Amino acid sequence: MYSADVYIAPNTGGESFGIVLIEAMAAGTAVLASDLPAFSRVLDGGVAGAMFINEDSVDLAKQTISLLENPQRRADLVAAGSQRVLRYDWDHVVDDVLAVYDSVTISGERVHEDLRGQIIGRLSSGIPGLR
Repeated sequence: MYSADVYIAPNTGGESFGIVLIEAMAAGTAVLASDLPAFSRVLDGGVAGAMFINEDSVDLAKQTISLLENPQRRADLVAAGSQRVLRYDWDHVVDDVLAVYDSVTISGERVHEDLRGQIIGRLSSGIPGLR
């Protein structure tokens, strides 16, 4: 991916996040993605990557040609993407995950039944010597 001028993500739906966009930005590649809500969030509304109208092949072609003909625009997207991808570094993400756990444990009821033994029992039932 390091040698690509543009990474194109023409996905048409079903994306909940967009890890492929983060991987492309981390590799220093300009990104062009369909304007799915998940992709828009990752690309900061088009700041960290170009976007085209979902399922519109004419717009996809137009945006692709525009990026390939404009090295400065690609360089700007690479710079913005390199900054944006830092938001998804594990050092930042772990704080968000812990905050979710904290909010659940603070406001919710405690679970009194310990299911760990049942889960391990299910996982290990087919593995000799693990039970």
